[in-house]
Amino acid sequence: MPTQWISTYRRCLMQFRCHRGGVYYTPENTMPAFQEALRAGYDQIETDPQLTRDGVIVLMHDDTINRTCRNADGSEIERPLRVADLTYGELLEYDAGIRMGEAFRGTKIPRLNELLALAEGSGVQISLDKKISTDQVDLLLDVVENYKTKVSFSTSTLERIEKIQKRMPDATFDYDVNLEEDALREVCRRVAPERLTVWMYLDKPNFAWLAQKAKVSPEGFAMVKKYARVGIANVNNPLDVKEALDYGPDVLEV
Repeated sequence: MPTQWISTYRRCLMQFRCHRGGVYYTPENTMPAFQEALRAGYDQIETDPQLTRDGVIVLMHDDTINRTCRNADGSEIERPLRVADLTYGELLEYDAGIRMGEAFRGTKIPRLNELLALAEGSGVQISLDKKISTDQVDLLLDVVENYKTKVSFSTSTLERIEKIQKRMPDATFDYDVNLEEDALREVCRRVAPERLTVWMYLDKPNFAWLAQKAKVSPEGFAMVKKYARVGIANVNNPLDVKEALDYGPDVLEV
């Protein structure tokens, strides 16, 4: 979404979340993208922490680096390279920016602590997707607890909520799963409404990944709003923005 839209829609009194940390003309999940998101005035930056083979938490959406990264000379990477199979040092051999143009040549895959340090004191919330398993979530918390940055944790299970709350009782959560009212009621017994955002998605044809997501509807939105803040995602163009705004969400992911 063009960054000037943020100020245009501020009158709607909602927050804006930047998907994969990426303003549309910057390479996603990189420091240039995060810096531009802060400059543009986003309230939240969503990103995707993953563990390298040597236990470093880096920010990358896909399991492999092939879509977003290139070899140092700018050529495409021929064989699939999984983040989990590479050390952090090995990841630094690849260019995470050149795909988006020469201006971003030399950009590296960032570590989570770099983003937390950048956003510390800004008031911007860093929303961490759930790519690190619940069994390994303590490794994520070890990094987060070193900073005073506002953070939220994506979750689809009570187990993950409870494990995070043992170390961070006042943690903020993004609940992202197909919704049933009984399940949502159970979540809300553990998380205060102001610290819980339930995410719903604009439904679109040919988006297979939406099968596992809660599609927004007037009835579903009204039900969720009884229990928590509501975020709407899969917003990609002006018509999507208009459709989402008609619901009156608390957060819009663009």
